[in-house]
Amino acid sequence: MFNFFRKKKVIDLIIKCDTDVIVINEKPITFPTNYSTLISVLGNPDRKLEKTNHYIIWDNHGVFCGYTDNDNILSINVYQNKQDRSEYNTKKQFKGKLLLNDEEITNSEFSKIPLGKIAIHRLGSESEIRFGFSIGINKVYKNQ
Repeated sequence: MFNFFRKKKVIDLIIKCDTDVIVINEKPITFPTNYSTLISVLGNPDRKLEKTNHYIIWDNHGVFCGYTDNDNILSINVYQNKQDRSEYNTKKQFKGKLLLNDEEITNSEFSKIPLGKIAIHRLGSESEIRFGFSIGINKVYKNQ
């Protein structure tokens, strides 16, 4: 029998971080990145929000981005905690893996891991439970 209505299985993301580039499921991304690059890596977004900025949300992956210029996206955000009940939170939480130097970073507390041109930041203030993480431009990085 045909299975036209079978749901497509979502593949968990594996995000590998390096000094100047991240790799998502074996596809490299440099920051700033652009909308078409994110589509090629993550597929079409599940939702879009138009506020003061533009937001694209991949609910199945637990990933969202905010931007003002779709050719200059500075970071991607990953939700791991449903305690943030804002409309920006994804419907499903990130179930993939975040790797730094081939070691998994768990949902433990950290505030910022500078890598070079790229940094990993926590989502949520220092006094709150971490909602997830953001990967993107390291604003304090200076070329030597």
